[in-house]
Amino acid sequence: MPLQNRVLPDGEIIAIGGRGLFTGNRGILHDDQRQLGRARWRHPHWIICALDYKGVRRKVMSPGSWTELFFLDEAVALAAGHRPCALCRRAAYEAFRDGWQAA
Repeated sequence: MPLQNRVLPDGEIIAIGGRGLFTGNRGILHDDQRQLGRARWRHPHWIICALDYKGVRRKVMSPGSWTELFFLDEAVALAAGHRPCALCRRAAYEAFRDGWQAA
């Protein structure tokens, strides 16, 4: 059974197969059984991360660690209210920041 960690453009988090092109973070939203609780965010920094960064491998929804969320593509992640990560997606973050400031 798929985990509840795929984000739709409206921000809803659902359980469907497949990961998508990007991952993201809203804080720790799951319990030790890898089930989401009622909260849909735990901090204000909603980010869009690369699936592969310096070879780091994570076990999805590890106890006590942030909940990995997945997006079909960047357009979905942006529509859901996330921004590019300043660490693993620096160029995209700078373009986003500059566009935001210009607006």
